[in-house]
Amino acid sequence: MDDRKETQLVTNSDCYRAGKTIRPTGIMVHSTGVAQPDPQVFIKSWNQPGKDACAHAVVSRDKVIQTLPWTMRGWHAGKGEKGSANNTHISFECCEPAGHTYQGGTMIGYDVEKNEAYFRAIYQNAVALCADLCRQFGLDPMKPGVVICHAEGSKLGIASNHADVLHWWPKHGVTMDDFRAAVKAAMEEEAENVTQQQFNAMMAEYLKQAGNAAPASWSQQARTWAEKAGIIAGGEGKGERYGSFATREEIVQMLWRLSQQK
Repeated sequence: MDDRKETQLVTNSDCYRAGKTIRPTGIMVHSTGVAQPDPQVFIKSWNQPGKDACAHAVVSRDKVIQTLPWTMRGWHAGKGEKGSANNTHISFECCEPAGHTYQGGTMIGYDVEKNEAYFRAIYQNAVALCADLCRQFGLDPMKPGVVICHAEGSKLGIASNHADVLHWWPKHGVTMDDFRAAVKAAMEEEAENVTQQQFNAMMAEYLKQAGNAAPASWSQQARTWAEKAGIIAGGEGKGERYGSFATREEIVQMLWRLSQQK
């Protein structure tokens, strides 16, 4: 995946500047809903003030371009009766090929045979990206509600009423169940070949992402007390790492600091 992945953070977007973070519990798959294979069109559109949509990445035929930090809250799902996947799911948009139009949410003039190779390239990049993200954040793609598309999110009540990607992928004989199984298989294949150095790098990145995630509101009073008492070092996002793990050494240090309180 690394050789097909680029990063172009949309730092001028209102979404990025809002600076809100999430603890990812899933991944939502989208497609752009327009016949436009160039990912830069969408990146340019998002990377300006006044836009109310922004996903974490764009998947094109030959690459994946990350546009938001994975733990930043994206604007991709809208809202359903039970809330919004913006608060829980990493997202990416799959670029659709040129040559078709839309009528009432239905693809018109879409040539399945002509676009088969394009679709397979997009699909494989999406599988690889999802597998990487599931490994990084400890997600099980087969668990209900973890790897879903926008249409499935709508049925779950956590997204607006969109049809993607179920309006497109089944034309090529692919369901979301197929996709989830492919992601799981890719994870297992990679796990068999991962080196200790690669594992260490993935774990370091996971701990970094978890440590940078915003803490939950229910712990506010306890966190304020711990920081003022000097038990937790840092303050105002300067290294507290509330979403990460504590080593035995760190636990002993915190207990010692507590014992010194008068």
